[in-house]
Amino acid sequence: MYSIKEAKGILGLSYNTVYRLIKKGTINATKIGGSIRISQATLRKIEDSSGGNGK
Repeated sequence: MYSIKEAKGILGLSYNTVYRLIKKGTINATKIGGSIRISQATLRKIEDSSGGNGK
């Protein structure tokens, strides 16, 4: 599970963009404790569909 900060580096997007995509439902995420986490499988799926650059 990755934090938004870790996911933004992997996807090449800004923190705000990743957060906005989570709120919009484009990126599936889970709230654990007080933090939002994104699964490795979700990040792989996004990378595969975007050619690996997050765009």
